[in-house]
Amino acid sequence: MEGIKKDSPSIGFGCSSLTSVGHKNAIRLLETAFDAGIRHFDVARYYGYGEAEGILGTFIKSCRAQITVTTKFGIEPPRRTNALRLALGVGRRILRLVPSARKLVQQRASALIKGNAFSVADASRNLETSLRELRTDYIDFYLLHDYVAGSHSSGELIAFLVQAVKAGKIRYFGLGTSIENVLRALDCEPDLCGVIQFQDSVITRNRDKLPSQSPHKVVITHGSLADAYRSLLSFFKANNNRAKEWSAGLDLDCSDERTLAALLLNFSVDANPNGLLLFSARSADRIKDNTKAVLHPHVTPLQVRSFAQLVERNLPILGEYP
Repeated sequence: MEGIKKDSPSIGFGCSSLTSVGHKNAIRLLETAFDAGIRHFDVARYYGYGEAEGILGTFIKSCRAQITVTTKFGIEPPRRTNALRLALGVGRRILRLVPSARKLVQQRASALIKGNAFSVADASRNLETSLRELRTDYIDFYLLHDYVAGSHSSGELIAFLVQAVKAGKIRYFGLGTSIENVLRALDCEPDLCGVIQFQDSVITRNRDKLPSQSPHKVVITHGSLADAYRSLLSFFKANNNRAKEWSAGLDLDCSDERTLAALLLNFSVDANPNGLLLFSARSADRIKDNTKAVLHPHVTPLQVRSFAQLVERNLPILGEYP
């Protein structure tokens, strides 16, 4: 499989938060990512309650041949109506004024979403919608979103996806789900595992759980920052002496936010050779910093390995810092 060229950057941009910054700012973030060296963009039908694909589509029409795109189906956003747009606008304003209300708003919004939509009709309808929204003739990676392995009869769906590949509408298909479901699918539904996408970080180490011999061809990971980043920052703030010890041993200030992000990102890149690492950000500066940290790293492979060993030895303690 040559879905990810060997000379392509090993880092991609996740578009789950695009709609939270407004359309114009979202386009600027995508432009920043591309200018920084990003050549892969990840989105899904339900991101932004159905709006994120359209934003990405506006951007990629001028650079489609230079990039690869993942989109996912299986979780469907609500049908767009004026009432929905008004409700989403109100919700976003509430979050800007009261960030602590995010969990409540997300709970209310999740009631509008249809999950487990993996029939052939679902796949066909969503594929055509994604192609239209993304303004493209083909999708590089078309993934089943939060698929639960073994819970469906997948024969007809696989036949549809194979036909879509032959028709040139998608290049490859696979799964974007939890590592537990990836492992089950590798065992019982390997034909769905040409591409597998799951969470991985220096704390979770999910990439290590894959069998050495398996049918996957492309591995895409995400979540290298997120919980691990917050946990380690909290750990360093609460244990200043430990932070100094780690920093002295690594010859780095590992409590510095940029340095910590660079260590976390490069760990996940090194753990997934020939694959892709995704990250998301709402700040242009953060996008530039994270991309530079991988494409032009200031941390060495030895520092990254030593950092990973320190994390592994302190996992029981780190679990106390969510």
